[in-house]
Amino acid sequence: MLTKALVLTDGEADLLSRVLEEVKTKTFEESEVNLDDSQALDTLISCFRNAEKQELKKERRHTYFSPLGKRLVLGTLLDRQRLE
Repeated sequence: MLTKALVLTDGEADLLSRVLEEVKTKTFEESEVNLDDSQALDTLISCFRNAEKQELKKERRHTYFSPLGKRLVLGTLLDRQRLE
C-alpha cells in the first residue's frame, strides 16, 4: 500500500489550523453541525472545487461568445468597406 504525505512548515500548519477552525465555526453557525478536522478539510476542498467549476463555466461562456463577437466586428468592418 502506498501512502501519500503532506509536509507543512510551522507557518503553513498554523494557517491550515486557523482555516479549519473558521470552516468549523461557519458550518456550525449555518447548520449547527460540528465537524472534525477531516470533515472541515473535505468541506474546504469541496468549496474550492465548486469555485473552480464555476470559473470554468464562466470561461466556457466567454469563449463561446468570443467567436461570435469577432464575426460581428468583422462583418461591420466589411460593410463599411462596401459603403465607401
